[in-house]
Amino acid sequence: MNPQQQREEARRRRLVNRSVVQHRQRHFDDVRRGVVTPTMMLNRDLPRGTLNPVQGEIGHPVMIDNPAITRMVKVAIIGTMAGLLLQFQSPLSTLLLSLIAG
Repeated sequence: MNPQQQREEARRRRLVNRSVVQHRQRHFDDVRRGVVTPTMMLNRDLPRGTLNPVQGEIGHPVMIDNPAITRMVKVAIIGTMAGLLLQFQSPLSTLLLSLIAG
């Protein structure tokens, strides 16, 4: 890439970053004024039949938590840890024995 192309690319990136920053500032100003609430933003992205009727206070995000998904993630983490222990049982047992013997 020649120097002119580098300058043009840097200018393009600056313009994009500036527009993103301006968009965020405008959005958070709207949230502060109460025009847009975080709940509205959250519900907008969900499919039509799964809108959550829980309304949060302005400025406080509403956490949508499904206990089944949380349980599934916990089981997956524990299963992964157990699998890693089984996979590396011989090096781990060697390490433990060397620590105990030492």
